[in-house]
Amino acid sequence: MPGILPTLFVLLLLGIADLINNGMDQYFVFQNSITYNKLETLELYTYKQGLKLMDYSYATAVGIFKSLISIVLLFSTNFLAKKVRGESII
Repeated sequence: MPGILPTLFVLLLLGIADLINNGMDQYFVFQNSITYNKLETLELYTYKQGLKLMDYSYATAVGIFKSLISIVLLFSTNFLAKKVRGESII
């Protein structure tokens, strides 16, 4: 287990990145009249607010908030790796 610990932390980091980036393009391409009101992700919400409703400042604020959450999760994963392994990922 100690030999593959760096690999596990890289996989954890990629899993957290996948959690934040949920594939908005797939939801956008395959949406139809049935799923339009029921399917809502953060990226689709930002797209609708910014480009369809022309509320650029609010969409930018939501995008910045998403980026801040991503940075906090990245640094918390790095802190966890430093506590467990003794060295950081970054």
